[in-house]
Amino acid sequence: MKRSGYKARIYLGTAVVPGVQDITVAMSRTEIQVKQREKRTVGYLKGLIDFPIDFDMLRDEENATFLAFKNAFFSEADDDYITLDITDRAKTSSEWTGIRADFVVTKFEEGFPIDDVAMQSVSIRLAANSPNEILDIDQDTDA
Repeated sequence: MKRSGYKARIYLGTAVVPGVQDITVAMSRTEIQVKQREKRTVGYLKGLIDFPIDFDMLRDEENATFLAFKNAFFSEADDDYITLDITDRAKTSSEWTGIRADFVVTKFEEGFPIDDVAMQSVSIRLAANSPNEILDIDQDTDA
């Protein structure tokens, strides 16, 4: 049976990050241009994989996980990152799949909607030297 969608969650430690909506993992690979003078053609090699992750979360200044993202963004320390698990199953499940890595917060954008809930738009990227694990992120696996 194919999965038609995910019930994605983001964990900070053992706590689910509350109020998260619409997680986007935008996988891409850089391309390395190779020019061949004798053939007068341009070819490409595969480069490094990048997958920035974007999501919206409830803006709650009293929530510890919200403050962890905010502090990681505004920190001046190069090694100030947050360790996250991004998964479509309960973290305790033996069939856990997803991404487990250290991330830096690269965008922390505030929205001020009129007559609606305040949301924070967040972008995260893999931290340098992150001991990361990518566990079965293929969306066509059987459930």
